[in-house]
Amino acid sequence: MVDCRRYEGVTQEKMERVKQGLARSGINLPDGPNGVIEAMGVKVSVNYVAADQALDVCIVEKPPFIPDTLIWAQIESPLKA
Repeated sequence: MVDCRRYEGVTQEKMERVKQGLARSGINLPDGPNGVIEAMGVKVSVNYVAADQALDVCIVEKPPFIPDTLIWAQIESPLKA
């Protein structure tokens, strides 16, 4: 089951913080505004629309032993900084 969230008010600066925060955990976002991230058995799709300052994120696949809350925490932590 796909679990998606939309984050509004994501400026280019915030998007860079997200990229840097995930990179510190060894997870690299795609070079462009959208793509798929795969790490540790988790597959997440991302779509960033700079004109709308919106980031759409969907957990597409994950092992059953990894809770969604852990994945969302990794994504949301740099957004709140």
